[in-house]
Amino acid sequence: MQDWQEWTDIQGTPLEPDQAWRMFDDWKTAQKEIGLRFISQLSRFGTFGTLRSVRQGTVQIQSDSTAATFDLKEARFTYGPMQTWPHWPNPPVVEVIALQAYLPRGAWLVMVEGLKPEAIPVPQLTG
Repeated sequence: MQDWQEWTDIQGTPLEPDQAWRMFDDWKTAQKEIGLRFISQLSRFGTFGTLRSVRQGTVQIQSDSTAATFDLKEARFTYGPMQTWPHWPNPPVVEVIALQAYLPRGAWLVMVEGLKPEAIPVPQLTG
């Protein structure tokens, strides 16, 4: 499995974990709708919802039909511009501001305010 230290296409500026957790708390408090895409070697998951819980190194997102919890205690975070294709495969490519978490075993979590998960590209992971 690919280790997050080997990723060469990381986008965004490194973000200290405490800054990421403050952002999660702000999103939860404001009940912001978040588009989320989780990608690992074995699975892919996407949803659009609000953060329901942010504590003890985990975040829980919930939509009308989905709930998911992610353990981000060992994550490496970035925040900033990311190019994506909201109407894949049709243009245009747009730039969004994303909070990304890279997990030690090669999984990747992308969270974007107001952007449906279908608009976040799924890269081909190797390893």
